[in-house]
Amino acid sequence: MEQPSGSQQPAFERVSFVRPCVYCGARLAVFVSREAGSGETHNYECPECGKDYPVHAALEPLVSLLEPRTDGKDDRYMETLF
Repeated sequence: MEQPSGSQQPAFERVSFVRPCVYCGARLAVFVSREAGSGETHNYECPECGKDYPVHAALEPLVSLLEPRTDGKDDRYMETLF
């Protein structure tokens, strides 16, 4: 039995990508859910240094560390305003 088109659940698109952290060099796998016609900017951070990155998504993105930082440091990223 078919449901009326007005009661269909929204179609989520699941996207994943790998990116390096520009601050510490760690490799991150980012998993994002997007919904057609909606979404907002969410931030996710590098688990190694805390640098924030924006992404357009319907839900909070999930981040997995693929490779640890490569810069030989153990500091946290600090946003500077000039």
